[in-house]
Amino acid sequence: MTDENNLEGVIRMGSRVTYRDDETGASREIVLVYPHEANIELNRVSVLTPVGAALIGLSPGQRIDFETPHKRTRGLTVLAVSE
Repeated sequence: MTDENNLEGVIRMGSRVTYRDDETGASREIVLVYPHEANIELNRVSVLTPVGAALIGLSPGQRIDFETPHKRTRGLTVLAVSE
């Protein structure tokens, strides 16, 4: 029986996420935060940014395409999630 309330490994607020940009192959580690806590120099990304909103709810191994503010489509693959 699976526990539908178990969010271990699922990206949510406060998650530390490592993802790969599928176009460039570059990896990046960020922490997903509320807008008032965002600080790009500290890799703290707001959930309201396109990448932050795209990552919510994903787990390692999953990928998503999303539209940037410049109307480009980017693909990301989640590599790791921790708290």
